Amino acid sequence: MPSQATPSFLAHVATNVRARRIAAGLSQKALADAAGLSLRMIGAIEAGSSSVSTSTLDRIGLALGASLAELVAAPGQPRAPKVLRRLGWSGASGGTGVLMTSLAARREAETWEWRLEPGERYAAGADPAGWQVQLIVVKGRLTLELDGDERTIEADLHVFASDRPHAFANRSRGVVHFFRITIC
Repeated sequence: MPSQATPSFLAHVATNVRARRIAAGLSQKALADAAGLSLRMIGAIEAGSSSVSTSTLDRIGLALGASLAELVAAPGQPRAPKVLRRLGWSGASGGTGVLMTSLAARREAETWEWRLEPGERYAAGADPAGWQVQLIVVKGRLTLELDGDERTIEADLHVFASDRPHAFANRSRGVVHFFRITIC
Protein backbone atom coordinates (compact mmCIF):
# COMPACT_ATOMS: atom_id res chain seq x y z
CA MET A 1 0.00 0.00 0.00
CA PRO A 2 1.55 3.38 -0.93
CA SER A 3 2.19 6.02 1.68
CA GLN A 4 -0.07 9.04 1.87
CA ALA A 5 0.74 12.68 2.58
CA THR A 6 -1.63 14.86 4.52
CA PRO A 7 -4.12 16.86 2.41
CA SER A 8 -2.77 20.24 3.64
CA PHE A 9 0.75 19.16 2.71
CA LEU A 10 -0.42 18.25 -0.81
CA ALA A 11 -2.27 21.55 -1.14
CA HIS A 12 0.83 23.54 -0.11
CA VAL A 13 3.03 21.63 -2.53
CA ALA A 14 0.49 22.05 -5.36
CA THR A 15 0.20 25.81 -4.84
CA ASN A 16 3.94 26.38 -4.45
CA VAL A 17 5.02 24.25 -7.42
CA ARG A 18 2.43 25.85 -9.70
CA ALA A 19 3.31 29.41 -8.58
CA ARG A 20 7.06 28.86 -8.95
CA ARG A 21 6.65 27.17 -12.34
CA ILE A 22 4.54 30.06 -13.67
CA ALA A 23 6.96 32.65 -12.21
CA ALA A 24 9.81 30.86 -13.99
CA GLY A 25 7.88 31.01 -17.27
CA LEU A 26 7.80 27.23 -17.63
CA SER A 27 5.06 25.02 -18.97
CA GLN A 28 4.26 21.82 -17.10
CA LYS A 29 6.06 19.93 -19.90
CA ALA A 30 9.17 22.12 -19.57
CA LEU A 31 9.24 21.58 -15.79
CA ALA A 32 8.76 17.83 -16.25
CA ASP A 33 11.67 17.73 -18.70
CA ALA A 34 13.91 19.86 -16.46
CA ALA A 35 13.16 17.69 -13.41
CA GLY A 36 13.32 14.37 -15.28
CA LEU A 37 9.70 13.55 -14.45
CA SER A 38 6.62 12.74 -16.45
CA LEU A 39 4.15 15.42 -17.50
CA ARG A 40 1.46 13.32 -15.80
CA MET A 41 3.36 13.48 -12.47
CA ILE A 42 3.73 17.28 -12.64
CA GLY A 43 0.02 17.64 -13.46
CA ALA A 44 -0.98 15.39 -10.54
CA ILE A 45 1.30 17.28 -8.12
CA GLU A 46 -0.08 20.65 -9.19
CA ALA A 47 -3.63 19.29 -8.85
CA GLY A 48 -2.83 18.11 -5.31
CA SER A 49 -3.98 14.63 -6.21
CA SER A 50 -0.69 12.75 -5.97
CA SER A 51 1.40 11.80 -2.99
CA VAL A 52 4.93 12.97 -3.71
CA SER A 53 8.24 11.74 -2.34
CA THR A 54 10.92 14.06 -1.01
CA SER A 55 13.28 12.89 -3.77
CA THR A 56 10.71 13.97 -6.37
CA LEU A 57 10.31 17.33 -4.62
CA ASP A 58 14.08 17.72 -4.55
CA ARG A 59 14.19 17.22 -8.33
CA ILE A 60 11.41 19.76 -8.85
CA GLY A 61 13.13 22.15 -6.43
CA LEU A 62 16.40 21.94 -8.36
CA ALA A 63 14.57 22.72 -11.59
CA LEU A 64 12.78 25.71 -10.00
CA GLY A 65 15.63 26.98 -7.80
CA ALA A 66 13.63 26.23 -4.63
CA SER A 67 14.42 24.30 -1.47
CA LEU A 68 12.31 21.44 -0.18
CA ALA A 69 11.22 23.65 2.73
CA GLU A 70 10.03 26.35 0.30
CA LEU A 71 7.97 23.83 -1.69
CA VAL A 72 6.18 22.42 1.36
CA ALA A 73 5.66 25.67 3.30
CA ALA A 74 2.23 27.21 3.67
CA PRO A 75 1.98 29.71 0.78
CA GLY A 76 2.74 33.28 1.74
CA GLN A 77 4.73 32.42 4.87
CA PRO A 78 7.84 34.57 5.34
CA ARG A 79 11.23 32.81 5.24
CA ALA A 80 12.32 33.07 8.85
CA PRO A 81 13.89 30.47 11.09
CA LYS A 82 11.06 28.34 12.36
CA VAL A 83 10.06 25.03 13.80
CA LEU A 84 7.58 23.53 11.37
CA ARG A 85 6.83 20.01 12.59
CA ARG A 86 4.93 19.44 9.34
CA LEU A 87 3.95 15.88 8.51
CA GLY A 88 5.14 15.22 4.99
CA TRP A 89 4.76 11.46 4.78
CA SER A 90 2.94 8.70 6.61
CA GLY A 91 3.53 5.03 6.02
CA ALA A 92 1.04 2.20 5.88
CA SER A 93 2.45 0.72 9.12
CA GLY A 94 2.59 3.95 11.12
CA GLY A 95 5.95 5.40 10.06
CA THR A 96 6.22 9.14 9.58
CA GLY A 97 8.44 11.70 7.90
CA VAL A 98 8.24 15.11 9.55
CA LEU A 99 9.93 18.28 8.32
CA MET A 100 11.10 19.64 11.68
CA THR A 101 12.76 22.97 10.88
CA SER A 102 13.43 25.37 8.06
CA LEU A 103 16.45 27.65 8.22
CA ALA A 104 17.80 29.68 5.31
CA ALA A 105 21.53 29.17 4.70
CA ARG A 106 23.88 31.12 2.48
CA ARG A 107 27.24 29.48 3.11
CA GLU A 108 27.46 26.53 5.44
CA ALA A 109 26.07 24.69 8.43
CA GLU A 110 28.10 23.46 11.41
CA THR A 111 26.85 20.72 13.72
CA TRP A 112 28.22 20.70 17.26
CA GLU A 113 27.56 18.04 19.85
CA TRP A 114 27.50 19.42 23.40
CA ARG A 115 27.54 17.87 26.84
CA LEU A 116 27.12 20.10 29.89
CA GLU A 117 27.63 18.72 33.35
CA PRO A 118 25.53 20.06 36.24
CA GLY A 119 26.35 23.72 36.91
CA GLU A 120 28.25 24.29 33.66
CA ARG A 121 27.53 27.28 31.44
CA TYR A 122 28.88 28.32 28.05
CA ALA A 123 28.58 32.00 27.07
CA ALA A 124 28.68 32.71 23.35
CA GLY A 125 29.22 36.08 21.74
CA ALA A 126 27.00 37.39 18.99
CA ASP A 127 27.39 35.73 15.62
CA PRO A 128 27.36 37.82 12.43
CA ALA A 129 23.99 39.15 11.22
CA GLY A 130 21.95 36.50 9.44
CA TRP A 131 23.34 33.54 11.38
CA GLN A 132 20.87 31.16 13.02
CA VAL A 133 21.10 28.31 15.51
CA GLN A 134 19.04 25.18 15.78
CA LEU A 135 19.22 23.37 19.15
CA ILE A 136 18.19 19.75 19.57
CA VAL A 137 18.15 18.56 23.19
CA VAL A 138 18.31 14.77 23.41
CA LYS A 139 18.93 14.38 27.15
CA GLY A 140 18.43 16.59 30.17
CA ARG A 141 17.20 20.15 30.54
CA LEU A 142 19.05 22.95 28.73
CA THR A 143 18.63 26.59 29.71
CA LEU A 144 19.06 29.03 26.82
CA GLU A 145 19.83 32.59 27.89
CA LEU A 146 18.95 35.11 25.17
CA ASP A 147 18.09 38.82 25.31
CA GLY A 148 17.81 38.77 29.11
CA ASP A 149 15.27 35.94 29.02
CA GLU A 150 15.68 32.26 29.77
CA ARG A 151 14.05 29.36 27.99
CA THR A 152 14.20 25.77 29.21
CA ILE A 153 14.43 23.17 26.45
CA GLU A 154 13.93 19.53 27.35
CA ALA A 155 13.81 16.71 24.75
CA ASP A 156 12.79 19.23 22.10
CA LEU A 157 14.20 21.60 19.54
CA HIS A 158 14.44 25.36 19.28
CA VAL A 159 15.66 27.80 16.61
CA PHE A 160 16.82 31.38 17.07
CA ALA A 161 18.79 34.13 15.35
CA SER A 162 22.22 34.06 17.00
CA ASP A 163 23.31 37.60 16.10
CA ARG A 164 23.23 38.62 19.77
CA PRO A 165 25.01 37.25 22.85
CA HIS A 166 23.56 34.03 24.20
CA ALA A 167 24.50 31.29 26.63
CA PHE A 168 23.78 27.62 27.29
CA ALA A 169 23.50 26.50 30.91
CA ASN A 170 22.80 23.32 32.83
CA ARG A 171 20.95 24.25 36.00
CA SER A 172 19.79 20.70 36.67
CA ARG A 173 21.37 17.81 38.58
CA GLY A 174 21.82 15.63 35.51
CA VAL A 175 23.85 15.82 32.33
CA VAL A 176 22.53 17.82 29.37
CA HIS A 177 23.29 16.41 25.91
CA PHE A 178 22.35 18.52 22.90
CA PHE A 179 23.27 19.38 19.33
CA ARG A 180 23.84 22.94 18.16
CA ILE A 181 23.58 23.46 14.42
CA THR A 182 24.87 26.85 13.31
CA ILE A 183 23.66 27.99 9.90
CA CYS A 184 25.38 30.87 8.17
